[in-house]
Amino acid sequence: MLKEYEVLEKRFGLTRRVSKSRWGKGIGERYSLFGENRGYPLSLYSHFVGKGREKRVWTSLTLEVLFVEDLELCVEFSATDSVSRFTLNEALERLPVLEGVELRCSEVEFASIVLQEPIAARLRSLARQPTCGAIRLNKGFLEYREAGTMDEESQRIRFQEAILLLAALADALSVYFSERKKSEAAAL
Repeated sequence: MLKEYEVLEKRFGLTRRVSKSRWGKGIGERYSLFGENRGYPLSLYSHFVGKGREKRVWTSLTLEVLFVEDLELCVEFSATDSVSRFTLNEALERLPVLEGVELRCSEVEFASIVLQEPIAARLRSLARQPTCGAIRLNKGFLEYREAGTMDEESQRIRFQEAILLLAALADALSVYFSERKKSEAAAL
């Protein structure tokens, strides 16, 4: 895992953070990466829920986009494994956008933005992977999540693609909300 984190550190200018454990140096320490990408705060970390045989481990990449208000979004791929999927909000409308990609969104108008390049190209790239995670936008955080810890080069490559995809989505969200605010102001 540290080898793959080191590549991401160098490639994206991220900083490694070590969370010490109460058991001493090197025992149970947790590692995360943080920094910025295109001006958006970024974090990459592993987390889990449960204990023993019921324990589920994920690696998540999050981009902070607090300006999105209450917009919700969920993107899954045909190759998304069941453990990586997020609990779906049934109120989100299902929109067919690209082959192998399922988009659910609280605002149908945003779906047309997802079809624009480079977002569509990055979505297609992840959709072609033999396995991949899922994306969710909720409460101002864009998150790409995969099951397990990042300990293989193929996982790191998917996370690199996810960093670029989330940044493109964040830029599109910024433009979308800027235009929406302009049209709301003009309507007054």
